[in-house]
Amino acid sequence: MARNPDPLLVLQIRKELDLFANVALCKSLPGYPTRHKDVDIVIIRENTEGEYSGLEHEVYPGVVESMKVITQTCSERIAKFAFDFAVMNGRKKVTAVHKANIMYAQNRHSLFLLFNHGTQEIGRRSLYQGVRKDVQALQQCRL
Repeated sequence: MARNPDPLLVLQIRKELDLFANVALCKSLPGYPTRHKDVDIVIIRENTEGEYSGLEHEVYPGVVESMKVITQTCSERIAKFAFDFAVMNGRKKVTAVHKANIMYAQNRHSLFLLFNHGTQEIGRRSLYQGVRKDVQALQQCRL
């Protein structure tokens, strides 16, 4: 029976090897019937921050506290990776997707500003002028 790897070990390997970007290509296969036709999207996800920060501890037996850390540096790095990927692969648009709308009020505003700022700043660079940029809440995204 296959054993699931230790999540903390996986996070440690990602951080030590700087594997910050998870890239998933989603494309329809010719001749294979699917619910949506002509799907051709790429999902690029930051792999070391937020839920993947690995900062958690048991505060009381049966109660675990987890901290989501998001930095401007890593937000800008993943945005730059996405825009570079778009340019190198002839993609026309980058949509940054966030969960700020489901965060508690004290975190929602700062999280959105940090995330949006990184995406917009990177997208303004002259190298990326041919790539449209958009920011959406996760719940608004659908095929």
